[in-house]
Amino acid sequence: MKFVYFGYDFMLESVQRLLSEGHELIGVFSFECDNVFNFNVKTSELAERLDVPFTLNKPLSMDIGIFCEQGAEVFLSAGYPYKIPDIDEEQAYGINFHPSYLPMGRGIMPTPTILMNHPEASGVTLHKLSDVFDDGDILLQQKIPLNAQDDVETLSAKIAMAAPDLLSKAFRDLPELWADAKPQNQSKASIFPVPDETMRMLDWGRKVEEIKRTGRAFGRFGALARFDGRLWAVYNFNGWVEAHTYRPGDVVCVLSREVVVAVKDGFICIKDFQELPQQ
Repeated sequence: MKFVYFGYDFMLESVQRLLSEGHELIGVFSFECDNVFNFNVKTSELAERLDVPFTLNKPLSMDIGIFCEQGAEVFLSAGYPYKIPDIDEEQAYGINFHPSYLPMGRGIMPTPTILMNHPEASGVTLHKLSDVFDDGDILLQQKIPLNAQDDVETLSAKIAMAAPDLLSKAFRDLPELWADAKPQNQSKASIFPVPDETMRMLDWGRKVEEIKRTGRAFGRFGALARFDGRLWAVYNFNGWVEAHTYRPGDVVCVLSREVVVAVKDGFICIKDFQELPQQ
């Protein structure tokens, strides 16, 4: 099948899998990436190597029509933040790969909320593109089990590892899957918000395990913390439960590279952190 990819490097192994199985990439739409936490360098390199168009521009209806004229059979979106214009089902399939078990966990970045509050939404879903983000009929989906040690990096890895098989099956059986697609149960639908600074902030008034869960949800992207009268990005920490008489938020120990802060039921040892400008 000829296909157009809307996305970035995170799903590139899935694109490579489709290419290895004889499918043909004929165009790529990506978006501005910081190339620190999200990347599109390899996606751009792949498009250049295959001599197919690569753009950071938002797609227009005209673009969809041009690719359909060139024989595009599938428009594949994965982690793409912009609305893709309507695709005539008589001409091509429009599908989206989403990193949650829909209809739970709609939204552009559901993984932190999944890790913090909703492990039941952990999974991957392939669905039809529709007028409403993440609302289309479901083609395929798979649960991804979580354990107490999972963080945003391990969950992201599990998602990326599940994707190639899911997309391979979809491309192989797409006409049948399309005909058998199931509407989402709207009564069970939930939208997880894009994480903001409030979600990222470590609350010293909470328990050790709750604080550690926030840290796992943001990993190397960084949680936020206030101590010593300043704002910090925190990339790595650990903690333990222990009775004490300090106030939550008190800095109780400063070592050569670590800082220990008192919390409700114990202590947090901050190991990798960086001061941020005051806001």
